[in-house]
Amino acid sequence: MSSQVTYVDVILPLPLPRLYTYTVSIDLVEFVKTGQRVIVQFGKNRYYSAIVQRIHHEKPAFDAKLIESIAEEEAIVTEKQLSFWKWMSDYYMCTEGEVMNAALPSGLKLSSETKIRYNEDYDGDFESLNEYEFLIVQALRAQTQITIPQVQDLLKKKNVYPLLKTLFNLGIAISSEELAEKFRPRTETYVKLNDVFHDEEKLKQLFDELSRAHKQVELLLAFMQLEKKSKFIKKSGLLELAKVDASVIKRLVDKGVFMEFKMEVSRLGNFQMAEMESAELSTEQKKALEEVNFHFESKNVVLLHGVTSSGKTNIYIEKIKEVIAQNKQVLYLLPEIALTAQIINRLRKVFGNQVGVYHSRFNPNERVEIWNKVLRNDYKIIVGARSGLFLPYFDLGLIVVDEEHDQSLKQIDPSPRYNARDSSIMLAQMFDAKVILGTATPAIETYYNVEKGKYGLVELHTRYGGIEMPEIVVVNTSEQRKRKNMTGSFTGPLVDVVRTALQNKEQAILFLNRRGFANFQICRTCNYVYKCKNCDVSLTYHKFLNKLVCHYCGYNEQATTQCKSCGAIDLDIVGMGTEKVEDEMAELFPSAKVSRMDYDATRTKHGHANVIAKFENREIDILVGTQMVTKGLDFDNVSLVGIINADQLIHHPGFRSHERAFQLMMQVAGRAGRKNKKGLVVIQASDPDNPVIRNVVNGDFKKMYETELMERLQFSYPPFARMIEITLQHKKVPNVEQAVLYLANEARKTNLGIVLGPGTPLISKVNNYYLREVLIKSSKQSKDLTPMKHALRNIINKMKTIPELKSVEISVDIDP
Repeated sequence: MSSQVTYVDVILPLPLPRLYTYTVSIDLVEFVKTGQRVIVQFGKNRYYSAIVQRIHHEKPAFDAKLIESIAEEEAIVTEKQLSFWKWMSDYYMCTEGEVMNAALPSGLKLSSETKIRYNEDYDGDFESLNEYEFLIVQALRAQTQITIPQVQDLLKKKNVYPLLKTLFNLGIAISSEELAEKFRPRTETYVKLNDVFHDEEKLKQLFDELSRAHKQVELLLAFMQLEKKSKFIKKSGLLELAKVDASVIKRLVDKGVFMEFKMEVSRLGNFQMAEMESAELSTEQKKALEEVNFHFESKNVVLLHGVTSSGKTNIYIEKIKEVIAQNKQVLYLLPEIALTAQIINRLRKVFGNQVGVYHSRFNPNERVEIWNKVLRNDYKIIVGARSGLFLPYFDLGLIVVDEEHDQSLKQIDPSPRYNARDSSIMLAQMFDAKVILGTATPAIETYYNVEKGKYGLVELHTRYGGIEMPEIVVVNTSEQRKRKNMTGSFTGPLVDVVRTALQNKEQAILFLNRRGFANFQICRTCNYVYKCKNCDVSLTYHKFLNKLVCHYCGYNEQATTQCKSCGAIDLDIVGMGTEKVEDEMAELFPSAKVSRMDYDATRTKHGHANVIAKFENREIDILVGTQMVTKGLDFDNVSLVGIINADQLIHHPGFRSHERAFQLMMQVAGRAGRKNKKGLVVIQASDPDNPVIRNVVNGDFKKMYETELMERLQFSYPPFARMIEITLQHKKVPNVEQAVLYLANEARKTNLGIVLGPGTPLISKVNNYYLREVLIKSSKQSKDLTPMKHALRNIINKMKTIPELKSVEISVDIDP
């Protein structure tokens, strides 16, 4: 056996600038693995679960602490995942601990334990405990609570976690901050017939003995009925069939007729595979699939640019079949949870239980279960939002990024602020896998990469099944107001076509990218506007809640009828949101079923799926929604789409506003159209001749792309420059002002890029923090941001040593 000391470098779930090194005790050396969770002490009394990133024999410059324990025998993070975490932390200028926090489900993170108490409800004995465990129990029973250092002093041992874990698992001890598994497998109680009664004679004797206990006989008959269908009989199912309570089973268990046992079961359910089906590809789709495969011979990334409803999903499905036939995994990334319901149903009809789903609406236990299933290769296909990138794949063969242009693929807060599309390309590279980027409205940068020969391009110009592209009509809201032809938020022409659609038993979608009822509340006497007390924004009125709500920090207050500034009863609500549109539509068409799909209406786990299912089943006539309704949803009875306020989209601040306005309007317009009838899109705008609107009417992506490209070249924006956006925040204005000036000046001294700012963002205060910004663009000579990132890290590290600047919080966003 080697006499060398073994060390591990671990990733802690904290924003630490480097990895920390710990010593491995001799008895644990042979069990430690890369990617495994270990329990470590960090600081004086804090304990964390960390991930082993490297095992080595290089003695650190300091005395390394021993790892306390190993959390489980096998690694839960793969080598490739660790490489991906490292790349992400380097590229997006964050720590590996922050990536770990984003990647691991909360059920796989252990929290630090501080106080331990005896569980007064424990009714078992202590016979199985060793002497150390029994000493802890005695101390617990003698005192109200004890801490880890007190346990260490009591036992004269440093590694007390395994002993405490035994007490937690037995239910003898409980803690306020448990260093114990948050994930608990779900178990179900099953009932088994004693083997003795599998003999016909013995069974007959049993029935004779129970002849007067009618309920027990009914229970036994119910068991025998279920036993014909399944090997494992659930206690709950047996009670339901026999229509008796649990006491009847207990009596039969006491008599030795039945035995109860627990088994771990999945929370995720199973899909019934009876419906499995596959759509036939059209001639154009077959040609497109051939082109995808042709490009994959020389390129790793292909853009599938197909008009809305061209059947891109059918092409994905055929390609997925090829990949899983090679025993490889597929990641199907979607920008929005709202999309997963329809896509999952389509994929499961083809692939059955090979499809897993992963997104933030699952509870922690379900997310752990999915993580473990991917690790065991139980799923061949994972459908998920951007967090699906972090799962422990063993052999990825294909990543599909659907709606690749969508801004929801970009993580805004907290760190890492990554773009799932760009990160998926890097992840695929690590597995030597291929990537399909699918959309009807490509991102400017993506199409630029196509033109430069970096990505392959496959186009679909017609809709699947011969459906025609919708007719797009623009209605001038300024003119309609002059003619007094407005009904609330709607122009006369829009009201007319909604009425026609309803008369024809067809459905309509109305799109407005603002939730709530109205933008703000104002007093007409003193002009007081109700604002958030924590943020520099007006409060949005939500009629359903009768509250004024801040969409940045969540602050809310009850709506009143009297001005809190001057006392006048002259309050007015200004602007409109999805709630108002829903309300007005319900008033205009009282017999129509109107519903809403936005963040407020779909907060629950199955909120999106429920609304979509109702709309698909035609239980909803008019669906009002935010950008959730624009993304890839397929409804065969939608003949009309109304865009309520196009001006709001076009005049949004930011260099991407025209691109995003075009994408949103084209995407929502694509929801209109039926097999035998051309759909209609009505756009309400005060400037119908705006170039963005004209490009939407003409369905001219190329024109929009060329216009945007010229402007971005002129003003040095992506794809002609790379960008870093740095946001500084502090609760005091002088501190943040001093810090932002220092950072901007130091960045200019490097001469590694164009430094813009300091500047004040549009929303200058959020949650009582004052915000300031600096924007750095790459120089025209080189788009490589690596030297600037390195310099920026040094500047930020230096700021942390300056007393008056170190309390300022700094966040860095690469490729904003």
